[in-house]
Amino acid sequence: MPHIHLEYSNNLELEPRPLLKALNAALFESGHVSAINDIKSRAVAQEDFVVGLDEHAQHAYMHAKVSLLTGRTVEVQKQISLLLLDVLKQHVTASAVEVQLCVEILEMNKATYSKQIVSP
Repeated sequence: MPHIHLEYSNNLELEPRPLLKALNAALFESGHVSAINDIKSRAVAQEDFVVGLDEHAQHAYMHAKVSLLTGRTVEVQKQISLLLLDVLKQHVTASAVEVQLCVEILEMNKATYSKQIVSP
């Protein structure tokens, strides 16, 4: 916890690792996560996508799904959403396509979430 799932259209010029590190850092620095190593993020470029009815790749997107354990207020969730949206904005390079940026906050039930760390 938390988990960040970033999906983006493959018509974007994007280096995912620096963006994932920036998302992790921003989330940790917000003070809403107690340990940096609790944040796990990953990115997937989507080859097959359509925005609206656009068949000519005139549009692109980045969509971050942020899974958090239950217990945070709606206000805190909104702060996290806007913070991470700003990070996405900072990593969009000038492009010939319109880019839609989205952050979705999802809640994982704290009572049913299980975690185990296996060390070498």
